[in-house]
Amino acid sequence: MGVWQPKVNAGMMKQWLTLSVNGEPTRMNTPIFMLQWQNAIHLPLDIWLNVDAQFMTRGWDNNTWMSNTPWYVNAKLYKGFFKDAFSVTLEAKDLFDSAKRDFNLYSDAVQIMQKNYSPGRSVMLTLQYRFNATRDRYRGTGAGNTEKSRF
Repeated sequence: MGVWQPKVNAGMMKQWLTLSVNGEPTRMNTPIFMLQWQNAIHLPLDIWLNVDAQFMTRGWDNNTWMSNTPWYVNAKLYKGFFKDAFSVTLEAKDLFDSAKRDFNLYSDAVQIMQKNYSPGRSVMLTLQYRFNATRDRYRGTGAGNTEKSRF
């Protein structure tokens, strides 16, 4: 849609699992739903802005209960120079510090609860140079065309 390129992804992770926890059968069948919204915006001066968001629901992953609903928003600015041989990327992850995943791990006799308190927010600056960045290194004369045509 012009300079804006949105993309939406939706998914579900579902299992059919029953394990013994404290001697009792426990159904671990609640699915986890995921929704992603990715946006790429082509700005002037050939700069790209990406703003991506993801949301997940509570549910079971193997014998682990995801007990919260983590979500995040990431943003990235990208600019290439010299036909993309050199590029600069400025990226901010988890802008709202909301991607902490808390979970409970269940087995027959042991239960482990983990709560994440460490911040997941980060900022990165990447400078990248690609050696031999030319796209068409080989310009053949078609010498193998006669051999290919035999097949």
